[in-house]
Amino acid sequence: MRHRWRRADIVLLVAALLAPAVSPAAAVVGEGTAAPSFNESWGCEQPSTSSTHVSRSGSLPNSELLRGYRGDFLGRTIGEIRNSLVYWTVPMSGGYQVLVHERMIPALNQVTANLAAEQALGNYYAVKPSQTVGFSSRTIAGSNRVSLHGHGIAIDINSATNPYRADNELITDMPIWFVDAWRNAGFCWGGDWLFVKDAMHFSWMGPGATDGYGTPPMAYPVDTAAAPYADEVLVTTTEFGTPNPEFQYIIADGDGNGLADVFQLLPRANGTRLEYSQTDRKHEWCGIGRDHALNVSVGDRLALMGDYSRSGRNDLLLLDFSGPNLTLEVSLKPTSFEESISVPTVIPSDASADYLLGDHDRDGYVDLYVIGHDAAATSVTVFSGADNFNTPLLSVDTGLGDTTGSHFTLGDTDLNELPDLFVITDGGPTKTVKVLHNGYTSVAATHLLDVGGELLDVRVNDYDGDGRGDLWFWDTSGRLTVRLGNTRLPGASPTSWHNAPDWECDDDTPPYTFDGYFRDDDDNIHEANIETIADRGITLGCNPPYNDDFCPEREVSRGEMAAFLVRALGLTDDGGTDWFVDDTESVFEADINKLAAAGITTGCNPPDRDRFCPEETVTRGAMAAFLVRGLGLTANGGDLFVDDDGSIFEEDINRLATSGITVGCNPPVYDRFCPDQPVLRDQMASFLARALAP
Repeated sequence: MRHRWRRADIVLLVAALLAPAVSPAAAVVGEGTAAPSFNESWGCEQPSTSSTHVSRSGSLPNSELLRGYRGDFLGRTIGEIRNSLVYWTVPMSGGYQVLVHERMIPALNQVTANLAAEQALGNYYAVKPSQTVGFSSRTIAGSNRVSLHGHGIAIDINSATNPYRADNELITDMPIWFVDAWRNAGFCWGGDWLFVKDAMHFSWMGPGATDGYGTPPMAYPVDTAAAPYADEVLVTTTEFGTPNPEFQYIIADGDGNGLADVFQLLPRANGTRLEYSQTDRKHEWCGIGRDHALNVSVGDRLALMGDYSRSGRNDLLLLDFSGPNLTLEVSLKPTSFEESISVPTVIPSDASADYLLGDHDRDGYVDLYVIGHDAAATSVTVFSGADNFNTPLLSVDTGLGDTTGSHFTLGDTDLNELPDLFVITDGGPTKTVKVLHNGYTSVAATHLLDVGGELLDVRVNDYDGDGRGDLWFWDTSGRLTVRLGNTRLPGASPTSWHNAPDWECDDDTPPYTFDGYFRDDDDNIHEANIETIADRGITLGCNPPYNDDFCPEREVSRGEMAAFLVRALGLTDDGGTDWFVDDTESVFEADINKLAAAGITTGCNPPDRDRFCPEETVTRGAMAAFLVRGLGLTANGGDLFVDDDGSIFEEDINRLATSGITVGCNPPVYDRFCPDQPVLRDQMASFLARALAP
């Protein structure tokens, strides 16, 4: 379950997007990137991001390498982080000090001020020094992922009365005003985590979460040398197979670890599915992530991915050239792409131009690059993201002449955190790469690369996590190639920071490529019947909005059962009556009313019969009764099962068996019906498929 934003949240988010910049980027610049985020959970009002892997589990030595965007901003080794630690006095602790990262101090100063204001009102929460800790050079327990304590940006307070709970039960003695003092300064509280609770834990979400943070410092110095993209560290394909020319494909980070993935945008009846093949899962069959932009159609619009919302994650931006000026529809990642906003601009529509997103001026907003072409010149005009792309920041002639048909991306070769422009000409087996430094009026470097394949997309992204950008190529055959822009570190694998050493696909993960309607019913004995009821529109699946899973072994609730029967029997009349008092909040209320109007259900609480119990599980015996009433079955071939004597549903069970809709629950003997067992979704499929058979 992810955090679902309310409409009021969206209003606040849009207002924040239009507010003055407060959180410039401070990391290696690439296409679509803006402010870094270190958020640990969707429960903290921002999309969560992934942690960094290291070579071991437990305590970490000073020499341990820390790769990726967290290394950029916080330090590239444990030793570098130790050298960046300062003491902070914990409020309400009697003067107790903890070691924290110096780059978190502006946020902690806000915590100090917030708690001082509370204390002036007479509020006090005693912090116990013996149960409070800041920096700790370790991984998350039982893993090789670095704890934010290891980065110096997390603090645990009063661990005994605010325990970690793997069962997701919140136990805390912290007053809400104490928690809010941290939340309002840009911290994620472990009590807000979605799947476990860690009420002692406060972690900083990054400069973008702390209002007034100011201009962050530059990234830490890299520990590799620049190299001319000759070192090929990845050549792979994805489960997408050969790219479909009707779909758009984009290289961009999908899972929030700063590492690029490959996006495929699939049109669907209720919107656009954003599927991304994950690099940190080696692009294998179980490594397809998914999101769904509800009611958003790509159509002939150009799709870009970039951090418009300044949440540390990529939003979907669709560029519409149908009017005189360019308009963007932005589906927001903080809402799981379920909310979109329209962004009009003053930019003249030009479908022949190329477009990029990047933070041109280091103000924390992604700006829009318009690369224009004519027979003699290539121009670059950059429009400010701080006012929704309505103010030009730069307009120059690159001096390149006509570059029509070339590919463009942004990176940072000179490590000044201002994006350089990469121009890639596809000359068959040889690609010509020209780099123009920020300003874009002269070529700073040219590289000839033997990378085969006709290109669909090119991106600069830090594959090995050293702080320098690498070149990624995605071609029409479905091949992904990565070339390093740096020398390798001796003894360090380029993938170690984003791949766990023992990672492999879980055999229980449903396949990406599958036959029929659903991914998770292969080899199920009810598969043919599941396909039958899907083909007849009786089931839509169990995982909206994707609906490509059926969840065959999940128990059927009475509400779900109502929906199945209403679709199967074609019921349309609800009698104009709200039949039950307990289904008002149920998504199945309309179906339940239709079932009652047809006389198929009379409720779950005799003799009053004013409740339906929509969340309760349907037993096999009750299911027999529902089907017998719905189908009008009357024939009874006698006592067909040995285990239903005394059941109030015995007569219904015998009628169901006589009609051939059930054969029992204990193959191959089939002399038992198991009336008290819950009905599973795959069993329900077989009941309905047999009932509706000609």
